[in-house]
Amino acid sequence: MILRKHLLTILFASLTLASCKFKDKDTPPVVIEPALLDSIFSNSFEAIIPCPDCAGIETTIRIFKDSTISRTIYYQGRNELPETKMGIWKLKDSIFEAKFDREKLFYKIKSGSSILRVGSDLKEVKGDLAKNYSFKRSNPFDLEQHLGSYFMGNQSENYNKLDIFHNKKNQVLIELSSYITNDSLSKCFLKLNGKLNKENIIEVQINDKNDSIQQLMKILFTVREAHLFFENVSKDSIPLKCKDSLNINYQGTYLKR
Repeated sequence: MILRKHLLTILFASLTLASCKFKDKDTPPVVIEPALLDSIFSNSFEAIIPCPDCAGIETTIRIFKDSTISRTIYYQGRNELPETKMGIWKLKDSIFEAKFDREKLFYKIKSGSSILRVGSDLKEVKGDLAKNYSFKRSNPFDLEQHLGSYFMGNQSENYNKLDIFHNKKNQVLIELSSYITNDSLSKCFLKLNGKLNKENIIEVQINDKNDSIQQLMKILFTVREAHLFFENVSKDSIPLKCKDSLNINYQGTYLKR
């Protein structure tokens, strides 16, 4: 009787182990429909990640069919340009494992319009911060949403003002003004014409079109800011002058108000 009892115990244990091995080995993989992947590959996804020493980190990811991924980040409130890094990805079940140089990040497919950033343990963020790690599919760029007035500097002191108006298709009118404290008149006023390029950046040519190297003023947009910078112009050179020959440095980050 005792021998029979031991045999039954051993048989039960063996069946349990076999069952566990079967489950681990034969767990069906998560199958992602090709249509869903095509939707992800053809769109950008945006989120504002929490930041310990800034208002938030505006982040845009773009996943491409050729196993590459781009990540653009911008630290809100800092006078810095957004930075884009390219990486590579591999897909396991519903998780994109992305490598950017030595950094490894994980993104989980939630739907065709939502991707979650998850930890290295592949677990979703829980609690109040969860929504900050959910990347939503971004809407197509709309220039109209970025028109208006932007300011750089304290308006109670010296400051610059940037006004952007829509002229016609992909063409814009730009007005740059510089103001001094306790003076109702602008210290400098410039009127320029620009155009929107394929990367959704406004370009203004500031030298002769016949020059071999084009000097450009560019305006790049983030959520609430416009970033004005120069291309093919040395950092110690200020390319824009007022009528009284004063040099004004308009380069920097402007906040929309």
